[in-house]
Amino acid sequence: MIPALFAAFFFGVTPVIAGRGVALIGFVRQNVLRLLFAAIVLGFWAFAFGQGLRGEALLFATAGAIGFGIGGMSLLAALPSLGAPLASLIEETLAAAIAAIVAFYWYADKLTTLQLEFCGVILLGVVIGLAPYVVKTTFKDVPRKTVFFGIGMAFLAALGQGISLAATRKGILLMKAAHTPPDVITISFQRMVGGLLVAVVVYLAARYVWKRKWGFSAADGTVKALTSSDAGKLTSRPLYWAGLNSLLGPILAVTFTVWAQQTLSAGVVQSIAAVAPLVAVPFAFWLQGHRPPRLWYLGAAVSIAGLIVLYMNS
Repeated sequence: MIPALFAAFFFGVTPVIAGRGVALIGFVRQNVLRLLFAAIVLGFWAFAFGQGLRGEALLFATAGAIGFGIGGMSLLAALPSLGAPLASLIEETLAAAIAAIVAFYWYADKLTTLQLEFCGVILLGVVIGLAPYVVKTTFKDVPRKTVFFGIGMAFLAALGQGISLAATRKGILLMKAAHTPPDVITISFQRMVGGLLVAVVVYLAARYVWKRKWGFSAADGTVKALTSSDAGKLTSRPLYWAGLNSLLGPILAVTFTVWAQQTLSAGVVQSIAAVAPLVAVPFAFWLQGHRPPRLWYLGAAVSIAGLIVLYMNS
């Protein structure tokens, strides 16, 4: 369970960091860069010390294509419309239910009654803590069309994340059944390969079919160079934010998620990771000025209580 908690922390910070990069260079370029950096780092380990492309590489690559290529890009597309807290709320909570349902009907990987109950408590705390953001984003200051687009992208991100987790867990079980010890970093790399392939295809389509109008522009509507920089409180170099996004998300968060799936079902892992939106709030306040509402503290307390009991009974 400890690896899942680390994954939740890194997943919580990632959308805020990613949102900064998306605001500078657009979600299509941000997605390609973060996955490219991660593939290089994880690929070095996989081929030097790990299993390379052996094992259930095709299944893991497919999981990555769905989770990173489709789900990850959809989350990046939702960030400018909804902000990090709400976009993460929709993705992480729905992905928990989707992962559990897919895993149950695919290979009978079911949760116990106690796990279901306290996973529900964790998700309830997340909903309580992020409820003020739902009201604020839906009814104030943001055009309805923009909100609907962001929600649609967040739903798609949840679907991709849930299916990807279930497929990854299936691959791990298959390797164990074949008496092949799964290498966590190698699996993360193989997932990254599938995600990067989809991201590159989308990049090429956006670059040459939509003529750099879709997913390439910054928040101000301009198409900035990757090495551009403006004065301000924080660095505005796109490569810096893409690299940091890659480190915290595709490298650390995903590796800890795969590690957690060695012993926990997909639904439980995602339920724990779903506290990520609560983690995102303080970082969103630092970078974007989203001050935590009072309900955030109550929601955090409920989720923590659920996590403690789930840990004690796992």
